[in-house]
Amino acid sequence: MINNLIHSMLVCPDYDRAYPSITHAEGIYLIDKNGKKYIDATSGTAAVSNLGHSIPGISDVVKEQMDAVALIPTHTFTSEQVEGYLARLIDFAPEGFNRAWTATSGTEAVEQSLKLALQYHQLRGEGHRYKIISRWGTYHGNSVFTLDVGGMALRRAVYDKWMNNFPHIPPSYSYRRPDGMSEEEYAVISAGELEKCLLETGPESVAAFIAEPMVAAALGGVGPSEGYFKEVRRVCDKYGILFIADEILTGFGRIGANFGMERFGVTPDIIAAGKGISGGYFPLSAVIAHQKVTAIFEEKKIPFLGGHSFACNPVGAAIGSFVIDYMKENKVVENSLKMGEVFLEKLQRIYRHDMVGDVRGMGLYLGVEFVADRETKLPFAKELNISRKIVDKVFEKGVVVYLGKGSYDGTSGDHITISPPLIINEEQIEIIVQAIDESIEEVSRNLQTKNTKETASIKI
Repeated sequence: MINNLIHSMLVCPDYDRAYPSITHAEGIYLIDKNGKKYIDATSGTAAVSNLGHSIPGISDVVKEQMDAVALIPTHTFTSEQVEGYLARLIDFAPEGFNRAWTATSGTEAVEQSLKLALQYHQLRGEGHRYKIISRWGTYHGNSVFTLDVGGMALRRAVYDKWMNNFPHIPPSYSYRRPDGMSEEEYAVISAGELEKCLLETGPESVAAFIAEPMVAAALGGVGPSEGYFKEVRRVCDKYGILFIADEILTGFGRIGANFGMERFGVTPDIIAAGKGISGGYFPLSAVIAHQKVTAIFEEKKIPFLGGHSFACNPVGAAIGSFVIDYMKENKVVENSLKMGEVFLEKLQRIYRHDMVGDVRGMGLYLGVEFVADRETKLPFAKELNISRKIVDKVFEKGVVVYLGKGSYDGTSGDHITISPPLIINEEQIEIIVQAIDESIEEVSRNLQTKNTKETASIKI
């Protein structure tokens, strides 16, 4: 240990970095061993701690449930705590969803959603449907299967030999739409990529299409063009494929609605939920299924083959119930919508910096993309590590934001994402925006100084 810094023993740290040691947290703040406070503008790395840290009363709920029963064999028993939570979860979801169960990570929830779709088609006598279509530049989990389905080139590359290479289509990425094309035209064309892909790969072989309502860290808060998901829903229905919404990040109020797809007026067939589902107080995720999907299982009295040791855990259920009740009582979703509009408006000031290409987002998930040339939208050279430099500067000012790369072509492109706890207020938003603004200014100035020196050296 060096002062307050620890060289981590984790398998996957940044080996050149020492980490401040956090001792406790309060609301949106993390406090290290020296008493320095950091605004956690990532909500526990990636939009997990939606309700902030150290909520009074939640530890009592955990202790009470652990003292009662912490684990049950789900092949034989259930409990009032679990059944009560699943009922709350279904009520929190859009109309038409009637069954749910829990797991412990977003990756598990996505993988089980995909498996549910495959088993659904098998029960319908369509076992030939096995392909999953998703979009490039998206993240759907960290198992080999979900990496294969996902579209992050940097993460897929290590496991390339294990990939089935399911079909992928481009995302709806309005900032990078062709010059002269309107939002409406782009929505139709980008959604049309799904039907085009289906016809090329054979629609009879496709089980499901999966998408995040908003592409999160992979592209930096990229929302769809107006009407995109309604067209996607139409295409899925036309060819008999299921539409899975990856709401691991966008659910539970993150973008200003209970679930992100509600903001686009679209109902998926299966929802994968996680992250904010437990507020960061327990490893919890869930699959929520629409009655369209569950009917065939009920009719044939066949269970879904997706159990795990900690599935439908009573402690997770107790925390999940607390979170839903807390969100309703404290109007957390409403605050996310309101403060998100405030945040996006305040961020407009950073357009004064030439390297800021796009400021975007919905609710309290926002992204900033950096470009070397605002007119051409070309990225900075990878070796400049622009987003890394900006994130480090912001951190020095006591604010934690999330680093992103690959927003241009999967490997090139710099962006950051901002996803503070949904309890944030306007004063705290201003502190974050000021830190980002000042940090971009400092990085820009250093870059200009470096370029000036290099130019002078060449002339000499």
